[in-house]
Amino acid sequence: YDDSNSLRRKRRTRRSSAQPTRRAFGSSILMNGMFQKLLLLLIAVVLFDIFYLWDAFGDDIDSQGPEAGIHKLHDKNRIESALQSISSKLHAINEAKENADNNGGLLSDKDKILDLEHEVEIWKGRYEMAVRLQKVDGHDESYFSGVENQLSDPINILNNPISNNYENAQMENEISIVEAQEEKKHRARNVERYGVDEHIVKILTAANVEIDEELAEQLPTWNDIVSMYGDKPVIHGLETCEAYRDTVKPEKRMLGPAGMFNTGTNLLFELMKVNCDIKEARYAPSVDPSLPIRYREPRRNGMRWQAPWGKHNPPTTHRGKNVAKAWGTGVIQTDFFPVVLIKDPYSWMGSQCRHKYASFWGHDENHCPNLIRWRITDRDDTAFVRVKYALEWRQYESLLDMWNKWYEEWEEQTFPHLTTRFEDLLFHGEEVTRQACDCVGGEFTNNFQYVEESAKRTVGVHKGANGLVKAMLQYGDPSKRLTGFTDRDRRYASKNMDTEMMKKYAYVSPILPTS
Repeated sequence: YDDSNSLRRKRRTRRSSAQPTRRAFGSSILMNGMFQKLLLLLIAVVLFDIFYLWDAFGDDIDSQGPEAGIHKLHDKNRIESALQSISSKLHAINEAKENADNNGGLLSDKDKILDLEHEVEIWKGRYEMAVRLQKVDGHDESYFSGVENQLSDPINILNNPISNNYENAQMENEISIVEAQEEKKHRARNVERYGVDEHIVKILTAANVEIDEELAEQLPTWNDIVSMYGDKPVIHGLETCEAYRDTVKPEKRMLGPAGMFNTGTNLLFELMKVNCDIKEARYAPSVDPSLPIRYREPRRNGMRWQAPWGKHNPPTTHRGKNVAKAWGTGVIQTDFFPVVLIKDPYSWMGSQCRHKYASFWGHDENHCPNLIRWRITDRDDTAFVRVKYALEWRQYESLLDMWNKWYEEWEEQTFPHLTTRFEDLLFHGEEVTRQACDCVGGEFTNNFQYVEESAKRTVGVHKGANGLVKAMLQYGDPSKRLTGFTDRDRRYASKNMDTEMMKKYAYVSPILPTS
């Protein structure tokens, strides 16, 4: 019994001794030398930051907190750098400004910069004006060099009789400054373009594509593009826009692409998504909030990825009868306004050779489009094409027959829609998307953006799809239009092409082979 009591007392002693141990441990942290050093270092850093930021922010009345202080700090650095670069040339002018100032010549750094920059531009304009007049008067190059050397220094300018002769023409000088700046910008743009036509430069600029010498050599000429597609976009169906706006409420309006495979439907969606906004569409309820995001408009601006019956499906057998798996659920199909895309049939058949999608016909890499079966030489047999649509299989005589019949079916549709060319998205993208946006009552952007990267995913059937630059190289080069076509293919195409469709969309038929 004594042994058991002794054992209990020991256990109580051990348990009771735990609290003093924790208190000792807690007090030892503050007495730890390493902890004290770190604490002192932290305090020093905080004090340094406070003094540094206080100095940077200053105590001006117009300061508005840390953001204003940081902005002021950056301004101060820029001002100091600018002053150092120009003070040596404009010291005399700056002193004159300071002596004439009512406050004893004390100007703020910002005011100094503005005044000095203004003086630079004025003297630069006077100099350029003098040079032009000297050239007109017939002075030789040596005289011009002498004037340039004298006018390069502001002190010499002040004492130079040539500059004093134009002292009273300051208004004309300032106008010449603007003209000279515009001329310099124009020269700079010409250098950056490397001879590329301004139409193409505008397209690439909208896509934030920089033009270098290598790219400039590869780009097509504007004359080549005009020879293939004309100088204006082709858009049919604009007369149906008013009927659509009259019958569909603004909050229910929606626009998206329809077209055969490889006709730029994804490109149209990307362009409309970032450049057009049906503002009322954001107030429309979501078709189904439980659906994944791919089923809804990413910006809720009425711009949709495809027709709700499936953008590649023929309209007669699918509109109102089929609901597309993507972006089709919950949509009233008569509220949707399709923009149908068509592509030059020769270029389109070449695209099919690269990405066949759900179409199947006999061909290989070396024999495509293979309109006339290349293995059979004693007669002209066509290579039949079978296509899998959402609700049916269809068989066509050839790829050309597929192009003819698909668009002939769209020509028979009477509900509101537009039809435009894929090539116009490339070379007249801003005008096409603006008219499509206006058609449905949308608001078009003031800063048009182009899509440089491929609008298609880089996996599956879309792998290797062209981005903007590659598409311009491909479809702006007349020599690439008939790649893969044999003479037999070309003769067959010439005989069986829907010439009315070609004429309507301003596509030029190629010259037949002479053999």
